[in-house]
Amino acid sequence: MGLLKLSWLVLSCWVLSLLLFGAHCKDEEVSVKFLKAPHPFSHRNTATFVFQILVGGNVNNCTNCSVSCRLDGGPSSDCGARKVFYGNLQDGNHAFEVCINGYQGCTPYNWTIDTVPPTAYVTASTPFTNALNVTVNITFSESCTGGGGFGCSSTNTCNLLVYGAGQVIPSSFTILQPNVEYSLLVSLSPAVMFGRVILVMDKDFCTDTAGNSFLRTANSSFYVHFDRRNVSVDLRIHVPEKLLQLNSETRTVQATSNYGNLKVYLYFSEPVLNSSVEILNSLSTSHGALLPIHGQSLGNRRFGFQIANVPTIAVITVVLNSGSIISRPGTSVSPIAPVTFLYDSQRPSVRLSTITGARTRQHRIPVSIVFTEPVFGFNSSFVSISGGLLQSFLEISRSKYTVEIQANDEIISVNIPQNATGDVAGNRNLASNALQVRHYSVPMISSVPSAFATACFLATSSAAGLLTLSAASLQSVQAFSRPSSLLTSDPTRNLFRSACYIQIFALSKWLDITLPVEYYEFARGLQWSIPYLSLPWESGGVYPTIVGPNSSTGPNSHISNAQNFGFSKSMQVEEETLNITAPVYALPLTAMEYMSFFESQNLKPEADYAADPQHSNGWRDFDRCMFWLALIGGCLVLLHALLIFILKFWNQNPEKLRDYGALTFPRFEIFLAILALPCICAASATIIRGTMHAYFFLLKPLTQFCFAELE
Repeated sequence: MGLLKLSWLVLSCWVLSLLLFGAHCKDEEVSVKFLKAPHPFSHRNTATFVFQILVGGNVNNCTNCSVSCRLDGGPSSDCGARKVFYGNLQDGNHAFEVCINGYQGCTPYNWTIDTVPPTAYVTASTPFTNALNVTVNITFSESCTGGGGFGCSSTNTCNLLVYGAGQVIPSSFTILQPNVEYSLLVSLSPAVMFGRVILVMDKDFCTDTAGNSFLRTANSSFYVHFDRRNVSVDLRIHVPEKLLQLNSETRTVQATSNYGNLKVYLYFSEPVLNSSVEILNSLSTSHGALLPIHGQSLGNRRFGFQIANVPTIAVITVVLNSGSIISRPGTSVSPIAPVTFLYDSQRPSVRLSTITGARTRQHRIPVSIVFTEPVFGFNSSFVSISGGLLQSFLEISRSKYTVEIQANDEIISVNIPQNATGDVAGNRNLASNALQVRHYSVPMISSVPSAFATACFLATSSAAGLLTLSAASLQSVQAFSRPSSLLTSDPTRNLFRSACYIQIFALSKWLDITLPVEYYEFARGLQWSIPYLSLPWESGGVYPTIVGPNSSTGPNSHISNAQNFGFSKSMQVEEETLNITAPVYALPLTAMEYMSFFESQNLKPEADYAADPQHSNGWRDFDRCMFWLALIGGCLVLLHALLIFILKFWNQNPEKLRDYGALTFPRFEIFLAILALPCICAASATIIRGTMHAYFFLLKPLTQFCFAELE
């Protein structure tokens, strides 16, 4: 009971004192004095406040005042101890208020917390360069002026540190934005061709307004790569290479028949800035179109393209315009030579032919082998023969060969199987045509009439000569009552008429039609009348061959007799060197050389005998006819001149003239024309295309001339 009364007494006194103080304070001025408070810009996240309540003109400390405090407009709390502590405060602006009970308004204290240290971002105009100088920009996250701030008065007292082959240029220091953004140049050593320079800010060289020291972060450094070396490019293709001996020189040949090998890859020594589309626009090809190949670029160092829409046979040249391609340091790519190769997906075909025709009486038969393109590895062992023996093998070029076959059967068959040889691109050959030649002997029914006609002509010549001399002698003694020149010219006419008929039969041998064997050999037996004889310097057989010791046999050869035949050497000594080891490098072929060696010969094989060009173009026949025409004509001219000389010399002594008879001589022009016209016909027809038409138009005037002169 007593304790309860005591409590009420204390409460009453406290209320009474509060009322008295309030009455007293209302009459005096009250203020708050902060004895301790955070800095207006603080880098701490705690705050301690110590303050006093002053009354009476800021002199007396009011120890009995009722005080409450609050932070950032939060709930009030009792702060009668005049000391308040706050922790784990967030960065930003804060407001602390002290409120005295019984007074309107509170006394605030504002400050800013900033716990983030200042930093700087270092950037350069380019991370890759080939220049001597590079521009560097330094941007601070906030003003950092404490401790002197950022400066660069010399190379040794610069807050931007340079590690590597470079240094700052203090004279280039520029303030872009005060206390925030700066710019300067860094020189890269010209004595070093390539390398790396590290640009990094110094440590703790300044503070911000909150007192935070400068902090170097990952963005406070920058790497500058410089490279002044030439940027090269390697243009690669997946086309096999071969070393071949061409015209006595070892050359590099690139050829393929596989469409999958038509890929082009570019490998740069440095990454480039161009895209795949831009590089595609810098490439050009002589045939087809380029399509990009998607794959690993190796950091923009590797680009691949496929060549599409290519014809079956083409010499492809890939050209790169390297001037439009720029590397990361800014250097243009060095020029590169174009790449040329042969694409050939067509199998070579081969054709066999002979100038003897489908039938011949010759025992040695020449056969021409012509490929549509040059082949490699072809020899006599791949020639399949039946009914004959191989006598010689002659290589004219990589696409033309000739063989000579000795006939030992009535039917001689020659062919080349497929896949016997291949071209430079690896295509195996197609099977050739089957060449069949019929060998025959001169039939008796042909040789007997030609011999009989020859004998009759000789008899007629003798009879005509004797008759002419007899008639002339009789005329000289006036044995005829009415002398006439027809008595001496009729025998000559008969002789010329017979010669004309014989020549017409002989010329019909060259008609471009298939004549019966019997008639052909009959006409051939009369060709002496043209004349058509072998030349004196032609010895041995008609078809010359070159015989060598190197022979070979293979599974496709039908030469089974145990005889050692010589096979011919090549006219061009070209050894195939697909696996040679020295030299390991040879000059590649140009586009014109590819077309000259491989593509220009892709023509349909013709029936020609390249071993002796005179056999195929008729010049041998022309030479024969013209030689004998000149020889016989010259002899006739000399004979005519000799007779005239003798007669004139004889007439110089009239005393010695006696009547011994008469000498008559045929008209020289007629005799020479009869001899010359068929020779010219035969020689001309051999070199004119369309032999049958040539002989038709030449035989007609020959016949008309003969009869016109003899009438």
